[in-house]
Amino acid sequence: MTNTEEWNEFLTNLHSNAISARKKSREYKCQKQRQEQIDELLSANLSGDQKHFADEILFELDLAYERESGRVYRQGLKDSVWILKNLGVLA
Repeated sequence: MTNTEEWNEFLTNLHSNAISARKKSREYKCQKQRQEQIDELLSANLSGDQKHFADEILFELDLAYERESGRVYRQGLKDSVWILKNLGVLA
């Protein structure tokens, strides 16, 4: 495994741990409850095909959010390492 691959795996693990910790937060529980309310609203007010289409769109938006979240998280870690190196804290 190359250094880049090890670094990416390390960052992926850190991101996964951060997501796991977030899922234990009160904010996440409130967001999940809100999502359930939205799902109920969609089910009650849309036909089967419309609901399926809306679900697909929401799923795609969620995936895009997750990808962006991962990129921002990784960039934040890289920036932190860069700053620490420039301050002389890391070799």
